[in-house]
Amino acid sequence: NGKNFQEETKMRIGNAGIFVKDLEGAKKFFEDYFGATVLKTYNEAENNYYSYILQLDEGAWIELMTKPGIVDEPKDPNRTGLAHICIKVDNRPELDEIIKKFKQDGYKIQYEPTSPVGGGEVRAVTFEDIVLEVNYTPAA
Repeated sequence: NGKNFQEETKMRIGNAGIFVKDLEGAKKFFEDYFGATVLKTYNEAENNYYSYILQLDEGAWIELMTKPGIVDEPKDPNRTGLAHICIKVDNRPELDEIIKKFKQDGYKIQYEPTSPVGGGEVRAVTFEDIVLEVNYTPAA
């Protein structure tokens, strides 16, 4: 048929998994900041593994996971590996509100919009050093 595998399938990110020490605190963070809802829970007591799969309004899921003995070393934001997760918002007031809340809660802002209007994004080191970007891009 002349088509290759990539032309015949639709690829997308299904979820981003994040190990945390405080599973309930991480779930509350995503609920409070982004209105996340719990889709599924995994409670594997025999493996000491627990997780929440969270959904935002649309897009990939966020899986928060914990188990005893996970290593929680200090994390440099300039480390190798996954740099950040970007969450898109629908309007500038929503972005501004999240920036305000990040600051009120003492999260380290790496950068934020330089203009008070239009599109922009903030990058912050948040709950348990999870680096998040929150982006608003106006419709063209």
